[in-house]
Formats: sequence, C-alpha cells, structure tokens
Amino acid sequence: MNQDLLYKYFKGNANIEEEKQILDWVDASDENRKAFQKERMLYDIALFSEEKQSERLKRKTRILPILQWTARIAAVMIILFGSGLLFKDYRYNKSAQLQTVAVPAGQRAQITLADGTKVWLNSQSTLTYASNFGRQERNVLLDGEAYFEVSKNEKIPFFVNTETNKVRVVGTSFNVCAYNGSNEFETTLVTGIVDIYTLKGEKPITRLEKGEFFGLYNGKAQKKILPSYDYLRWKEGLYCFDDSPLSCMFSKLEKYYNVKITVNNPKLLDYHCTGKFKEQDGIEHILRVIQKDHKFTYHINEERDSIAIE
Repeated sequence: MNQDLLYKYFKGNANIEEEKQILDWVDASDENRKAFQKERMLYDIALFSEEKQSERLKRKTRILPILQWTARIAAVMIILFGSGLLFKDYRYNKSAQLQTVAVPAGQRAQITLADGTKVWLNSQSTLTYASNFGRQERNVLLDGEAYFEVSKNEKIPFFVNTETNKVRVVGTSFNVCAYNGSNEFETTLVTGIVDIYTLKGEKPITRLEKGEFFGLYNGKAQKKILPSYDYLRWKEGLYCFDDSPLSCMFSKLEKYYNVKITVNNPKLLDYHCTGKFKEQDGIEHILRVIQKDHKFTYHINEERDSIAIE
C-alpha cells in the first residue's frame, strides 16, 4: 500500500473511495493488517516527536539531538510491539477512525498518545481513541484500569470516558479504574484537579484535589483522602488495598491473575481488607493472607484457572 495514501488517511484527509481502498486492503490479510498497524504507530510517534520538537524550538533556538529522539522512538516501539498488546481498528465514524489498545490478562503496558500524554494500562484493560486524537479534542474510552500523566493543554481538555462516568482534566496525573460490567468506578488524583461527571451529565458530581479518592460501588459513593499513593503501585507489580471490599478485591485479582473466582458465601463479599501484595507472590499467597482476618476455604481446579471460595 502506498505510504502517502496511508498518511493521508491517518490525517483524516482521505476521500470515501480512498478510505474504502485502504480498509479493503487491511481486511485482505493479517499481513496487511500488521503492516497498517505498524505504519499507524510510526505515524503517531513521528507526529508526537515533530510537535514536541516544534514546541521546544520556539522556546530555545536549538535542535534536540537526534539520538535522543531515536532512543525515545525505539523505547515506545518496544512497549507497543514487544508487550503482547492487541491493536484493533474500527471503521470510520464521521471520518474519525478509532484505535484500540488491549492488554492481555496478567500483563501491563505503557503507551504515549500523540499529545504527549503517558498512559499505563493494567491487566485486561483497553483504551480506545480516535486516529486524529489531540487535534481538536482529547477523548479516550477506558474499559479497565489506567494511570494517566496528561500533557497540559487548557484549550483542549482531556476526557476519560468509562461505562458509567467520565473524568475531565486539563493537565494532571490520576488513576481511573472502571471495568465494564463491574458496577465500580474509582478515581485517585495525584496532581492537579479533576472533575467527575455521570456519562451524560453536563455538571460535575464532584471535584477531586490532590490526594483525594472517589469511588462508586453499585451507586454508593465514597470520597476520602488517601494516606499514600501505594494504591497506584500496580504499575510496579505491587497490589495495594486500603479498606477495600472483598468483592472489589476478588474482582481485581481475577484480572491480575487471569482466573475465575466464585464466592459461595455472599456475606464474605461485604468484608473489607487492607494489605500489600507483590505480583510474583501469586494469588494463593494473597488468599492465605486474607484468611488470617476472614474465615473461608478455597479450592483451585486442576487447570488452575478457577477458584471456588466457601
């Protein structure tokens, strides 16, 4: 496929016939799809580099060493293509193609968006955004858990949309956990200010300031000040829970370790737990620690992909 035509498509300037030509080519084979995905990522990285260099040249009359940019691009490529991520392409909706990054169970990943925003994605999380992200709007759709370091742009606010709520920021660092179907929504703010809305709401239901946490569990709201940011150390493979309901905890463990947990004692789900667990310790170690505070038994099947808790 002609690279100039692909880049025209990425910029949103392709006509209907050209769009159809490219999409038919992508659908023709897995090899074409992989080539398209690679060009898409290279384009995004090049765009990011170009914008950053332009900004710095305006401030300082010097050229950023090419070696530094080469290393940065290489690092991003390793993260994107060497981490088992899945990339899905959806057909145009009002001339804006959507890109989805999906992280498999038991893995984590980091990506950099075209505006320079850094995103860490937790296990079984997906992030969807338009191919023209950052030009006129900065909207992402999250299913799962992600930590964001948003590049500041007062003219174009950054929105994180989830199944039930959305978060609006200008430039800040924060964590969002909202897996589809979980009836749970959590936001933790590290720097700056964020406003939280219902999905279709025009007025925020709450505003968070540095160090604050907001959670919705089956419609019940909880807001508090966190004593530390250990809760966000999942990026490092450390899972921290602070007075978390076991229902929420088990739900997260299912995703972290790619297992199905069935709890046959409903009362157990209302109990709370506080603790820190290393990812490499394994789910059995975590269950044994929880057993010290709450009485229950568990059984793991032979395939080790299902746990029954009594």
